Amino acid sequence: MNKRVAIIVGVGARQGIGGAVAIKAAQQGLHVYVVGRTQSKLDLIVDQISSFGGSASVCIADCTKQSDINAVFDNAMAAGAQLELVVYNVGRNMPAPFLEHDQRIIEDNWKRCVIGGLFVGQQAVKHFLEQQPLANGKRGTIIYTGASASMRGNPMFSGFASAKGALRGMVQSMQSEFNKDGIHVAHIVIDGVINGELVKSVKGLGKLALRMKGEDGALLPDEIAKAFWMVHDQQQAPWTHELDLRPFKEKF
Repeated sequence: MNKRVAIIVGVGARQGIGGAVAIKAAQQGLHVYVVGRTQSKLDLIVDQISSFGGSASVCIADCTKQSDINAVFDNAMAAGAQLELVVYNVGRNMPAPFLEHDQRIIEDNWKRCVIGGLFVGQQAVKHFLEQQPLANGKRGTIIYTGASASMRGNPMFSGFASAKGALRGMVQSMQSEFNKDGIHVAHIVIDGVINGELVKSVKGLGKLALRMKGEDGALLPDEIAKAFWMVHDQQQAPWTHELDLRPFKEKF
């Protein structure tokens, strides 16, 4: 039997979406390729997966470089592996007033959100089309992590919203093109603060934001990961193409 594989692009700290999704996929029996920029953080994820008997491999890559992404997929698909799940979890907002936005800020957001998403999506579709369908009739799942900015632009978010909105449009086009081929493409909107390492690392501001949200006012990475797996595990009727995750206290 071929090795069942997941590729999770955009893995950082354990208490983050990428790390939580990687661990969830490994718990479900997939060999997980954790893809990110920081060796030490990726090693911690692999160590935790190994601790419960799962298997994973580290891939250092820059998602904005097509050669890096191609190498990740070539490595993962060696020896006849069966690709099941690809997650693109890249894109970090750096808030700035609109009048302080310059070409570099716009281009950096688009490279991370849209260009990297394009490279990963193309490789995923290519490999899904080359392999036989899975037992449930699907060829595989591609999930993109969205944000509040995917749906609406807020103050200080001009560059980020422009890129996240464009990514959502690209994902919708992929859905329309590849549904008939058994490729499940989904966009999951994370509409709220995540109670993870990233927000806590923003000096005192992150902890202040969590306090202001109050109990149950922020999303937990492991609960988000359960939703990602639910989407992947769906049969063909019906498929979820967009899912909106927010704390139950979050305003629309």
